[in-house]
Amino acid sequence: MENNGKGIFYGVIGVATLIVAIIGATFAYFTATANDTSTIQGNAATVSLGLTVQKVSHGNKGLVPQLETALSSAMKGVDSAGTGEDSCVDANGNTVCQVYKITVNNSGTGDAKLNGTLVLEKGSVTNLKWATVTGWGTDPVAQGAKGDNNLDTNVTVTGGGNKEYYVVIWIEEQGAAQNDTGNFTGTVTFNAADGKGVTSTFTV
Repeated sequence: MENNGKGIFYGVIGVATLIVAIIGATFAYFTATANDTSTIQGNAATVSLGLTVQKVSHGNKGLVPQLETALSSAMKGVDSAGTGEDSCVDANGNTVCQVYKITVNNSGTGDAKLNGTLVLEKGSVTNLKWATVTGWGTDPVAQGAKGDNNLDTNVTVTGGGNKEYYVVIWIEEQGAAQNDTGNFTGTVTFNAADGKGVTSTFTV
């Protein structure tokens, strides 16, 4: 009988040990943790705009009237030898137009959708006009006089990229005596979708 009692006792101890082992294993399973900080990485995109306006045509005198229909030839220009090396300068040495290069750049990492405007403060130069130019440096063509201030609409400038424009400014010839005198200024503005942007002003 004593041996049987010991057998039962050891059996109970064995079952208790097994229960403790199972409980310990269960708690170890639930308290185990793991993490990985390398699977989700990134950064916020940035948009940083810059704007420059640079006069690229020749001629430093005050503007004299010029017909719109002759702008392409005027932008090619003539020099004393007639080889066409002086843009916006006529055969008499007069300045008949001005061509500006406009560059808007985005040094950020995100794309920017922009609206661009060119506003001329004409003063007493009442017949002053402007137009966009294509083919500058080869065969420049004015894209018609602008009746409004819009330079471009909903143009996307990618991160790290830029967009260039060329515009020509001239006094439209009226075929009669004109009183276009004084100075004028121009303001180029590019606004982002949130209304913030960059502005550059040029004065003549």
